[in-house]
Amino acid sequence: MKRLLILLPLAAFAQSGPPPKAPDVPKDLPPQIETLQPGVKLTLLAEHSDLVTPTGIDVDEKGNIWLASCHTHFRPQGYVGPEHDEIVVFDANGKNRRVFYNKTDATMHVECGPDGWIYLAERDRILRVKDTNGDGVGDLEENLATMNTLADYPHNGLSGMAWHPDGGLVFSLGENFGKDWTITGTDDTKVSGRGEGGVFRCTADGKDLRRIARGFWNPFGLLVRKDGEIFAAENDPGSRPPCRLLNVVEGADYGFQWVYGSAPVHPFVAWNGELRGTLGMVHPSGEGPCAVVELGGGVMIPSWSDHSIDYFPLTRKGAGYTSERIPLVRGSDFFRPTCMAVGPDGAFYMNDWVFSSYPIHGRGRLWKVEIDPSKANWLKTRPDPLNDDARLAQELREGKAKLPTPKLLELARGGDSYLSDAALTALARLPWTVAELKKLPATDRVWAFVALRRADLNDEKWVRAFVAETDPEMRFECLRWIADAVLTKFMPEVEAMLSDPTLDFRLFEAVLATWNTLRGEPGAGVTNPEVLVERITNPKTPARLKGYALRLVPATHKALTVPLLNELLAAGDDVLTLEVVRTLAARKASAEVAADEKRSPQLRAEAILGVEDTALLHKLAKSDNATIRDEARRGPPPQRSWQRGRPRPHPHRAARRPRCHPAFDPGAASRSRAAVLPLAREAQKRHRVHRHPPALFQQRSLPRPHRERTLLPRSRRHQPHRNQNVPHAARTRHVAHGCRAA
Repeated sequence: MKRLLILLPLAAFAQSGPPPKAPDVPKDLPPQIETLQPGVKLTLLAEHSDLVTPTGIDVDEKGNIWLASCHTHFRPQGYVGPEHDEIVVFDANGKNRRVFYNKTDATMHVECGPDGWIYLAERDRILRVKDTNGDGVGDLEENLATMNTLADYPHNGLSGMAWHPDGGLVFSLGENFGKDWTITGTDDTKVSGRGEGGVFRCTADGKDLRRIARGFWNPFGLLVRKDGEIFAAENDPGSRPPCRLLNVVEGADYGFQWVYGSAPVHPFVAWNGELRGTLGMVHPSGEGPCAVVELGGGVMIPSWSDHSIDYFPLTRKGAGYTSERIPLVRGSDFFRPTCMAVGPDGAFYMNDWVFSSYPIHGRGRLWKVEIDPSKANWLKTRPDPLNDDARLAQELREGKAKLPTPKLLELARGGDSYLSDAALTALARLPWTVAELKKLPATDRVWAFVALRRADLNDEKWVRAFVAETDPEMRFECLRWIADAVLTKFMPEVEAMLSDPTLDFRLFEAVLATWNTLRGEPGAGVTNPEVLVERITNPKTPARLKGYALRLVPATHKALTVPLLNELLAAGDDVLTLEVVRTLAARKASAEVAADEKRSPQLRAEAILGVEDTALLHKLAKSDNATIRDEARRGPPPQRSWQRGRPRPHPHRAARRPRCHPAFDPGAASRSRAAVLPLAREAQKRHRVHRHPPALFQQRSLPRPHRERTLLPRSRRHQPHRNQNVPHAARTRHVAHGCRAA
């Protein structure tokens, strides 16, 4: 039977080091459940102290409920409880509690398996436990998959589990803080990686281990339907929502790599299929999703941060799916669902973490969720059957469909991302030669090149053959390949590109990100101020590239002195001149440019943003040019008493902006992205902009709840994005490029 997954909210503390302080838990924790659709009923079956801080859950064929009661997840000082986690069993009514096993730590999931085995996911291993003597206590333990890595954060390692209809075990891995990892099966099969989460499968006894898909932040919730289709609820996408409902297909890449930094502002990171060869989301989910379960022709996803359960009907669209979000249940801050499973009676059973603290707090609940199909007019009753596109995509991935190369290339560059992905898998199987690739038209050549990434990312000959091409798309894909595979032999070519004045802004970012990766700092990406300033002050850097770097560096950086900016202004390059003027305006040093009648009206309008001289503004307000006149008439906004003495906001974030540059809203970029995604309204409603906090709070992983206001101190909430000083145009370019969105 289908079950789902797991786990808890993300922690605000590192796992290693001294234990955290015990949380201050209110005495009254009312869940205040509200059902929002007809036919939905919740019943409380059990609560603390019978279960506390519950993570994984499953229901066996007899209706017994198995769950992990966690006592080790950021165990605080003075915590009174068992030394290890408890695998607790209840009957179908939440009664007759017994402890089956209590020897695991940071237990993320529970899955009932064949022959009486109970499968458990710890951070660094998948194991199974069995009661061999019939006393109700597990006495035989076997490791199935063990992970060797330096990271030890409790819930960005191995987590979700689900059974494939052919009897194989499917499980997931979080981003592991970008640390290298190797997972070993029972037959000594090994899979290694770095920097991104994955979905894997093996046999029920841990053999034939392989990776199904890559490019996840944390595919915490897993579902495998009876037809073999796999879905994941991914939690949590960096510093910007939304979390993602994903359709996981064999061989696919979902776009994320932690090695490029936890902030997803990077040219080689995609979140909705923006990069060639990556797949996006079916639909945004609620924040902090820890499970996904099948219901009729859709899925239910509980959300830890939104205190909710939502339904997503799945409708085939080409070879993939589309959906909408239907809210079913909402609760108070003390309703924090984690994992969910379906029982033999058709009811769903769900764990509730209750309180927002990541350090364990001794609270927890078990709910029964019943759906009455006769009343649930919102319910999609059955899954859509395979359509022709989905069938073709499936056969291409399995190697059953044999199409000519031109047709595969047509599908690869087509508008159906799932068919494109399947075509890339088929193209990667072909016996390509460099000569054959070079004969293809440019648009086909780049797609064939992307397909070959799947064959062997470490094969340097393909990059060597095309790295000198002038086609910008091929250059971008070569740089992406070099960075993803860390092909350090190409450092001379990359360094040479850093002085290429023909680069556009997108290629400049790609070159800069690749250079940072090859020199051992992949997280520097395109946002490291010191690297950017070095590019600006280096006399060998072409003027246009200095402009691109200046667009990315914080305008108030100490190295960007007014004399230096005036020197750059004299270079005469249009891109550099514009960025210099914007930076001068941010430093309130642009009055000279604003008054210079030899400058273009558009440039002077940019400069007026930094003018505080009232006399000059009055003079400019009488200009014959409408652009200058209108901008000057806006004038500096009146200061309130509480603002006096405080620094003025960056002009690109000020309320007063020329019409060609509307006032910067820290949520505008994410909302503009949300507008092209499903659920734009909900995405806008939930919008928050955060930065990754330093020190203790830097270690983060999956679920999004670590940003809850009840968890973090006010000083660490609602802080600007780490790239807050990047000019508006540059930041929105990141979003449009798909490097991650709020």
